[in-house]
Amino acid sequence: MRELRCLVFTEQEVVKAIFDRRRRMNEPTPTGTVDKVVYKDGDSVDTELSIVHDDGTRESLTLPETEVAAALVGHCMNRRIPLPVASDKMLYIINGALTLMITMNFNKAPRLVVTPTAAADDSGPGFRPAARRRRIGG
Repeated sequence: MRELRCLVFTEQEVVKAIFDRRRRMNEPTPTGTVDKVVYKDGDSVDTELSIVHDDGTRESLTLPETEVAAALVGHCMNRRIPLPVASDKMLYIINGALTLMITMNFNKAPRLVVTPTAAADDSGPGFRPAARRRRIGG
């Protein structure tokens, strides 16, 4: 069984995520205003930012899929959007919007947490049953 999640991003969120990641990684960020965002779909999804500088000159910045995907995952983490670690994350263009698709495979063996319990007369090695967990929200 597999689960699929899709996160659709606006152009503003994509630009913010890219520039935030570049600042954190101490990579050069062009100065100016992002005029246009174009997604190029081929073997991979490349993102092209068209930047207009204060003096009116234009610059084009093409980013590979891996950099944009890393920026979007970081953006989600900063906004406290939970993302599963053991999942495949791929970028797609759906209806003109950049979409992060997260696929989780549930065919893996489940992780079981075993807690030893004490003997009925408490003469055991001092193990206690696990505390009951409260359900929050639902």
